[in-house]
Amino acid sequence: MRVLYLRPEGSSLPEIPGFEVLNVSIFSVKCLEYNDSYLGSEGIAFTSVNAVKCFKDFNRIGNKRIFSIGPGTAEELRKHGFESTYPTRYTSRDLALLILGSGIREVTAFRSLKASDDMRKLLVSISYHEVYNYDLILDDGKLNQVRELLSTCSVDVVVLTSSLIAKSVANFIRDCHRVVTIGPMTSASLKTLRPDLSFIESDESTIEGTVKVMKNLRGGEMNG
Repeated sequence: MRVLYLRPEGSSLPEIPGFEVLNVSIFSVKCLEYNDSYLGSEGIAFTSVNAVKCFKDFNRIGNKRIFSIGPGTAEELRKHGFESTYPTRYTSRDLALLILGSGIREVTAFRSLKASDDMRKLLVSISYHEVYNYDLILDDGKLNQVRELLSTCSVDVVVLTSSLIAKSVANFIRDCHRVVTIGPMTSASLKTLRPDLSFIESDESTIEGTVKVMKNLRGGEMNG
């Protein structure tokens, strides 16, 4: 079976026994200059691995409460000597709820320029600052490559690992594909654009979670 991931350039790609794993990076990561005036906040949050990679002021946050969206982002922070707290469900909504429950009154989050507004909506009761330190740039040539792969049913499974990716390729997906989403926010975006599609949502909002779904799919085929 052939499975298509659409992870940005530089992202790791899983190996899944029984599957030929393809990755077409329809987005590239561009680090941005950012406003550093909010680093005085009591808490600092990172909503992706890329937000950590594009952050350049680690020497200024040693005394802060550090939050991350999930274990992958936490591991990237650990490379810089920082431990972080993350929610049990790895979504920005759950991260916002974790921050609210922590008791801190001011937090700055480092995010993508294309980030959703869910954290801004949930954190209105505290002093919340959102800083965009990277952007995801769409590669039209790669997007056309994905359109061709999907239109010809050249892959068996499509894995959608973010809401932005789901919105970018939803209209190319056909009935010949099985679809896997990384979590509830990606699922919600897909449902909005393609309510006709059935899909499997990963129980764990990580790449490893999607791999578990793949293994279950493979096991079902072998036992079916």
